[in-house]
Amino acid sequence: MDYSAKRKIAKQHVGQRLGTRLRIFSIIITVIVGIGAYNVLSNQISASLAVGGLVLGIPLGFVVGRMYKIFWHTDTQKVVSTMDKLGIFFLAAYIIIDLSRKWFFSHWLQGAQLNAFTLVFLAGLMLGRLLTIIRNIKKVLREEDKI
Repeated sequence: MDYSAKRKIAKQHVGQRLGTRLRIFSIIITVIVGIGAYNVLSNQISASLAVGGLVLGIPLGFVVGRMYKIFWHTDTQKVVSTMDKLGIFFLAAYIIIDLSRKWFFSHWLQGAQLNAFTLVFLAGLMLGRLLTIIRNIKKVLREEDKI
C-alpha cells in the first residue's frame, strides 16, 4: 500500500478532536520554525544554536508525548485519545518546563538570542509531542489491521 493510500485510511480512522490537535500542532510548529529561521537569517541566533534548541527539545517532546493515551474506540471505529494518570504527571512537568525554560536558558543566553532559542526549543518540544502522537496512532491502526 502506498503512502497516500495509508494516509487517507488513517485520516478516516482518526477521531475529530485528535485530528484537530494534530493539525493545530503542525501549524504552530510551522510558524515557530519559520520565526526561528527568520531569527537565524537575521543573525539573532546562530544556526548551530537553533539546531541545538531543536535537538534538545525533541527528546523532551517524546517524553511529554506520553501525556495522552492513544487507543481504538470500538463504538466509533476511530483512534481517540485521553489523558492517562501518568499523563497528568507529564502535563505538570511540561508546564513546569514551559514556564521555566526562559529562566533556565537565561543562565547561558541573553536578550534576542534567548528569545529565539526558547522559541526553537519550544518548536522541538512540540515536534517531539507531534511525532509521538503520530507514532502511537500508526501503532494502534496497525494493531487494528487498518493500515
